Order: sequence, then structure tokens, then C-alpha cells
Amino acid sequence: MEKVDVYQSIGPKDKTIPILRAFYAYLPANGRVNFLHHLQSLQTNQQLHDHAKSLIKGLVAPLRALRSTPSLSPPLGMDDSIENIASESDGLMQREARLKTECLARDGGRFVVTGLYDEYSLDASSTSLSTYTECVHIIPFSLAWWRTESEGYAKDIIWTNLIRHFPTIQSINFKRENINDTTDAMTMSSELHRSFGRFDFSFEETSQPHKYRIQNYRPRLRLDLPQTVEFNWYDQRYDLPSPELLKIHAIVARIFHASGAAEQIDKALRDLGDHCALAKDGSTDISSMLAATTLGVLGSHAGSIQ
Repeated sequence: MEKVDVYQSIGPKDKTIPILRAFYAYLPANGRVNFLHHLQSLQTNQQLHDHAKSLIKGLVAPLRALRSTPSLSPPLGMDDSIENIASESDGLMQREARLKTECLARDGGRFVVTGLYDEYSLDASSTSLSTYTECVHIIPFSLAWWRTESEGYAKDIIWTNLIRHFPTIQSINFKRENINDTTDAMTMSSELHRSFGRFDFSFEETSQPHKYRIQNYRPRLRLDLPQTVEFNWYDQRYDLPSPELLKIHAIVARIFHASGAAEQIDKALRDLGDHCALAKDGSTDISSMLAATTLGVLGSHAGSIQ
């Protein structure tokens, strides 16, 4: 990290140093090795700046479920890896309605975080408290769906970044084709679905299998989150949410908030007034939207990381 220590900030809003330090601090050990190896190949101040920007644009922002397809350029030395990802993929995926049915069967018809039943899982005579639920992907479904060849290429870059910094994803053999597996899904209320995708909270592992501590990054929001959550099998035909995938989400959430990216991305969206105008099918062009703001990480190459 010596190169980061001597980095010369471009301006007061340049987030290069906190971004790179956050990645170093929170990545898993095998991902940190790859991170440092690539960092050593960077020679100039500008290369460090551009790399920090690409980490947010090409990994953190897409995993935050911005429903966007940023315009991405391949990082140095990653062309072969990107080609491998593309060649191993069967192509784009489609949402599958059966996934929510399977998650509800696995979880006993409940939204596990609050214990409330899914409204449509109860019969008319039931007096149990319920809520309307949606199917939530841990690794966002938008990473497996695209409309154009350029969007597909951007998704290949994101997957390559994901594997480089979280090699465990290969050891559990999780690929784009697994995006609709129950290991990558759970049911949540609409409000918490949005908050989970925005990294407002995450599931931190504990010493007990499938038991998690809730890390709440937005305590001012009335999310009514418990301190801990435990996933239990009610139907063992369907796998529980993957601890490895939940850990990836939790680590990226830490990086997102520690790097300063959170406040800047949120401010840019507030300035645009488009919090509720993001397309659920992944078609919203967040890159173009944010280029009109002061957010350098998703804007033009001319600005600093802000």
C-alpha cells in the first residue's frame, strides 16, 4: 500500500485513497492478494485514480443494485479473464417465478428477518400477522440480464471483477447460471428489499451456521430490524441462502460506506430526483444520469473521484 500512501490527491473531493484503503481493509485474504498484485502493476498517479474509480463503477455500484449498466472499459491485464467469463456463460438469464415459491417453502412461508408471514401464503381464516413480500437476489439479478452486446460485455467485466476480488465465488461454483438458485435468494418486504439492495443493512456472519448479525448502516431509518437472524430449513429440497454470497454482500457494503462512495452516490441521485425512477429490468442508464452530476466515480474521465 506504499503507492497509496504517496498518492497525490487531484482535489478535495478525490476519494482515491479512502476507496483503495477500504478495499485493502475489508477484502477477504485471497481477494486482497489479487488486489495488491494489480495495485503493484500501476505506475502513475492517474492510473491509481482511474483504478479506484473503476472499482466503484465496475464492482461496488453494480452490486448495490443500482439497476444500471455502466459503460465500462476493461482494467489493465484483464482481457483474457473477461473472455473466459464470456465463454463459460450460457448467456443472459430470465427471472423465474418459481424462485419465490421455493424460498417461501424453504422458509416456512415467512419473511425470515421479521418473522411475518407472506400475505399470500396464508389462508383467509388465518390471524397471523403478514406482509407483502418480494424475491430478493443477494448477487443482483441485473448482473445476468442485458439488452445489447455492449451491456453484456459490461456484465462480463463486472463478473470478472467479482471473481478477482472474491475468489470464493469460484470455489462454491457460483456462476451467472446460478443467479436463480435459492442459495442466492430470499423473500423480503418491499421496503427492506430496497434497503438491502442499497446496502442500508447487511448480514454479518457469526460463529453459528446460518445465523447472522444485522449490520444497520442507516439507523435513522425505521427498518425495524432485529439484532440477529437465523435461517432454518422448512423444506430441505431448497438450499438456504449461501453464507459465502451473504459475506460478499456484507463486505461490499462495508467498502461502500467506508470509502465515501455511499454519500456521494446518494447525493448524486438526490440531486437528480430519480430515486424512484430506476427501471427494475436493469435498463436505466445510471452512467449517463450521473455524468450530469459531480459524481466522478460514475461520470466522465475528466473529473476526480468524488
